[in-house]
Amino acid sequence: MPLNTKGFESIAELRHHFQKHGEDFGASNANEYERMADEFLGLEKPETVHECVRGSGSRLRYDPMTDAFGVIDQTRVIQTFFKPVPCSSLPGSVREAQRITGRCHRYANNLVYFKAECKK
Repeated sequence: MPLNTKGFESIAELRHHFQKHGEDFGASNANEYERMADEFLGLEKPETVHECVRGSGSRLRYDPMTDAFGVIDQTRVIQTFFKPVPCSSLPGSVREAQRITGRCHRYANNLVYFKAECKK
């Protein structure tokens, strides 16, 4: 079945994002993860999903029901697909390490994170 988008830029990018975020979505392999990202970003936006377009033309989506967050560029190449995590929601013993590695964000919740990302 063909993709609705152009997928990730390369197999290396797909593998990198799958290793980093595939588990967030229960994806068993990189192709399944890419299909999930493709459907989230390439199909018609459900009413419950937030969407914005940056000045660069990149389109961002955030689903508050599943916490899915994705970015697709103006040429329909998937840039990222993950579930953001507020650092404040993590236990203190884990928080700093996750913050340093970029696995959590400094915003109060994921909707505020989405809105901040839209302004970039």
